[in-house]
Amino acid sequence: MPFDVLISAFPYLLKGAVITFWLAVVTIVAGSLLGAVLGILSVFAPASVRAAITAYVFVIRGIPILVLMFLTYYALPAMGVLLGDYVTVSGALIVYCGAYVTEIVRGAILAVSRTQVEAAKGLGMRRLQYMRLVIFPQAMRLSIPPYLNNSIVMVKSTAYVSVVGIWELSYAAREVAERTLAPFQVFFGAMILYFLVCWPMSIWAAHMEKRTKYDE
Repeated sequence: MPFDVLISAFPYLLKGAVITFWLAVVTIVAGSLLGAVLGILSVFAPASVRAAITAYVFVIRGIPILVLMFLTYYALPAMGVLLGDYVTVSGALIVYCGAYVTEIVRGAILAVSRTQVEAAKGLGMRRLQYMRLVIFPQAMRLSIPPYLNNSIVMVKSTAYVSVVGIWELSYAAREVAERTLAPFQVFFGAMILYFLVCWPMSIWAAHMEKRTKYDE
């Protein structure tokens, strides 16, 4: 049977999918925290801080994630910074994710109508008050669809860690394909596992995008 190889290798691929899942969770959670803080600072911080954040976003978004992965994985040990393999690649993914979340948060905050801010000031609200009660709730709603889409991209971007020898779903699939000489069946199984992780997020992102449009 053509897919006997896939059936026998599926438990091994599933173990790799678990590693991919947790790598994605760490990347998305930490990258989101980094991006949320920098996104807020990029709007409200002093000019020098905003300039530094803009430079960070510009540089990271201008570098392919694979190049960033190689730089992190090989440059840090060369500089005497010795971290675990998974910590190193997670750091590269977090920095990459954080740059995109920063822009999502910044754009969502700036999308809130300035007339609402002026109205809040007219009601006597202090800066922290109107940020907490007026700007942030609306910015969060506006940022959910692009944030979820970016999270889907980051799940798939975890596959890049296999290029530097980190074991996860893509690396496991390559191992099985080389051993069985059945790359189509094996990577078809890997595709199914990636789809099962990303599909619910895609449905949720589409739903939230519709809700955002309808509420406007």
